[in-house]
Amino acid sequence: MKISVIVPFHKGVHFLTDCLDSLCDQMEKDFEVLIVADRVEENLDSLLASYKSKLQITKLISQEEGVAAARNLGKEYATGEYIYFLDSDDYLEETTLEELLKTAKSSKKDFVYGPLEYTWFNRHIYHETEDVDVQQQIYTGSAEKDLLTGRLGLRRLSVVNILIKRSALAGIAFEKLLRLYSDIPVLADILKKADNISFCEKGIYIKRFHNDEILYPSLSYGEFKDRYEQLILAYQNMKENHHLSKKLKNEFDEKLLGFCHGIFLRRFRQEKVSDWKNSKFSMFHQYMKEIAKDAASDKMQKKVLEGFCQNDYKQAKKKINKILAKEKIKKMFTNRRFFYRTINKYVFERFSQKDNWVVFESFLGRNYSDSPKYIYKYLLEHKGDKYRYIWIINDTKTKIPGNPVKVKRFSLKYFYYMTRAKYWVNNMRQPVWYAKRDSQILLETWHGTPLKKLVFDMDDVYSASPTYKRQVYSQSRFWDYLVSANPFSTDVFQSCFLYEKDKILESGYPRNDILYAPNKEEIAAQIKKNLGIPEDKKTILYAPTWRDDEFYDKGQYKFKLKLDLEYLRKEIEDEYVILLRTHYFIADAIDVTGMEDFVFNVSKYNDIAELYLISDICITDYSSVFFDYANLRRPILFFTYDLEKYRDVLRGFYISIEDDVPGPLLFTNEEIADAVKNIDKVNEQYAQRYEEFYNRFCCFDDGHASQRVVERVFDN
Repeated sequence: MKISVIVPFHKGVHFLTDCLDSLCDQMEKDFEVLIVADRVEENLDSLLASYKSKLQITKLISQEEGVAAARNLGKEYATGEYIYFLDSDDYLEETTLEELLKTAKSSKKDFVYGPLEYTWFNRHIYHETEDVDVQQQIYTGSAEKDLLTGRLGLRRLSVVNILIKRSALAGIAFEKLLRLYSDIPVLADILKKADNISFCEKGIYIKRFHNDEILYPSLSYGEFKDRYEQLILAYQNMKENHHLSKKLKNEFDEKLLGFCHGIFLRRFRQEKVSDWKNSKFSMFHQYMKEIAKDAASDKMQKKVLEGFCQNDYKQAKKKINKILAKEKIKKMFTNRRFFYRTINKYVFERFSQKDNWVVFESFLGRNYSDSPKYIYKYLLEHKGDKYRYIWIINDTKTKIPGNPVKVKRFSLKYFYYMTRAKYWVNNMRQPVWYAKRDSQILLETWHGTPLKKLVFDMDDVYSASPTYKRQVYSQSRFWDYLVSANPFSTDVFQSCFLYEKDKILESGYPRNDILYAPNKEEIAAQIKKNLGIPEDKKTILYAPTWRDDEFYDKGQYKFKLKLDLEYLRKEIEDEYVILLRTHYFIADAIDVTGMEDFVFNVSKYNDIAELYLISDICITDYSSVFFDYANLRRPILFFTYDLEKYRDVLRGFYISIEDDVPGPLLFTNEEIADAVKNIDKVNEQYAQRYEEFYNRFCCFDDGHASQRVVERVFDN
């Protein structure tokens, strides 16, 4: 047996599946796999049984907690000439073991290491996607060739992707008392033998970041109250037991100092005095006194080192506060938003709360619309001046009835009103940094019945923010109420947000109240007149959504229009005009020059519910608009030209789009034109499915959703 691959496993069989699949595909076949189970609660045996015919697997059960004990146990039972540590949430290229072994044999070295490449995605997507944007997000860096310690930052120093001759590990063991950072002393032992280390450029190891640090936290980011003590213990162990050269010690010291400057420094100021004075500070102080000043790479790091070298806690605290204060003052004068946040923290948060102030925000301040608009209108009509109303609106010239205070998002007034108001009505997630007062009420109306999988129901995240799950979890903990449009949404919100059912308001969507207004025909006629739509023309609303993997930046998504407007103009312009409404995330402007008499670009129109009223047909793809539009019982067509990719790769759906949606799936412009021309036949064909859909998803909406929300939140 040439190689023993040791894989400690604690949680996440979906990660381990990718790991084992990559081992099955190795070009080198002469290896054994030792799975070391550490407090496993999932069905591991069933998974391993499916690999019996593909891999030589031995399952070991660790009686002690932690990855250090698991690796020691695996090393004890290994029979290969070489040992290779592989984390269960990572995977390999097909030639990795072959290339590492080839280099070891040719170089006659006991230690051979290869590059690390990083990804947020599963193995299938990492290898098979051809999309440029996704590839840019996958390949975030590779190893430095000149020094093994250069591969990773302090928190991820690791012995993975090192092929080690088993005889060279004699007398080397992972310290079991170190639940974290146990790799550091072992890595130090390996680095002491620098002359016996070789680099293999083709031996690539794929390090997978966790996009779900709530349910499946990685060891690097798990919750450990004694994380810093563990770090210093690892360094003390390395210093006392491994006799490092001055050069090697300085390299580790640089990493520790960089960690202190970037992370530890601010925690030192924030944490309770007793915790730091009695434990963390004394440990760091002792070690920092031994770090040479030339380990500091810049002036600020030198000051940090001086701070931690102060003789007692109070002196160190004073020095550290001075360092942080200078950094904060500098940032305040270079970053306006940070300046406002600082004023908010030290000034506005000390003001009393105003129990009759209500702040409204819709789609990040883009417009006066959606459920916040209709809750506001109900409050204005039925509560009058009982409340003071504030609208977060980027265009303060927007006409809003009732003369509310209008405030631009992230202006100084924004922070002032957000901090002092008791109520906040919003249809999007609030800023990540915002922490509301305990007495404040945050009413989250959300912005649609979910078709596409959300947050914790997603396997991988392809958008511009791969830490999406952790962010949403943090933000949703502040929601006091969450509005649901139907029982289906209630169930989904519990799973995708990990949200309590008791806090979900099953009221229907306030934004749909207008669809049941007694005078909706009069409202529609006035809207058509305002937009200049000819009275003799029917209207088609085309409202596509954004694609997760096509973006310029966070919140700015690309969109290439697949609907052939020129072709449709030739086919249906005698009877119809098209209302083009792109998602507010889409940054690209659609050019309709020369077709203004046929295409009305209403992407910036404030309230899409008003566009529903004037539309005879709705065409969409995977947007939630069809759930709301169905309240009108009018025809819906689905232009799903990229269905397979969107469903099977990017998101996945909560319902069967083939069997459940109330209209046909169309893949070409010819099919779109034909369906529009024969819309009566389409209605007849989908009548039964439409009725079932309406009863399932529109069952709460009746024109009184705003009233129910107000009675629950404001009158309670």
